[in-house]
Amino acid sequence: MILSAESQKAIDTYLAALRKQLRPLRTEDANDIVEEIHAHILDKSAGGTVEGAVGATLAALGTPAELAARYRSDELLKRAQVTRSPIVSLFSLARWATMSLVGLLTFVVSLAGYAVGALLVVAGLFKLLYPHNGGIWFDPKPGGQGIDGSAGFSFSSGQWTHPGHEVFGLSLAPTCLALGALLVFLTFRLGTWCIRRFWRPSALREV
Repeated sequence: MILSAESQKAIDTYLAALRKQLRPLRTEDANDIVEEIHAHILDKSAGGTVEGAVGATLAALGTPAELAARYRSDELLKRAQVTRSPIVSLFSLARWATMSLVGLLTFVVSLAGYAVGALLVVAGLFKLLYPHNGGIWFDPKPGGQGIDGSAGFSFSSGQWTHPGHEVFGLSLAPTCLALGALLVFLTFRLGTWCIRRFWRPSALREV
């Protein structure tokens, strides 16, 4: 197919703008994407009048900024499938949440899992630092035929004496640390599994 000077200029301008928008990616990845889009434009422009086909193809792709954003999202979610960092995974899920309902649900569940896991880890560390000021306390109250009691989970960095007795003692610290770490790990694995199972690259899927 022979392109007119005007069509070639439109393609070159679009690809240059796309390359600029892809700067956050590795140079090799950006080059591969630009080559893929170039081939896609030429393939889609093969039918009809060249000028009209090129213009329609570029319009279908969206602006270079829009197309680059889709590719950046795809690259981020590809990284999330092999990363070992919960932070990278959660950031990727946040991007996926803007793209689909499944992504949104996965992000919400993961955010809750990470939050609870982090709170458990903090509770365990607090118990280690202030063994007498944090824990699950039980306050017995004499009452008739039995004992009525109230239980609470409380923390304070100040010096004070809680009425009643602390149920778990120092064993609460390793318990919270282990449960918190396990919950973070399971949440991380769940997010990775959901991405691998439900996510599909979107950059050229709908073009």
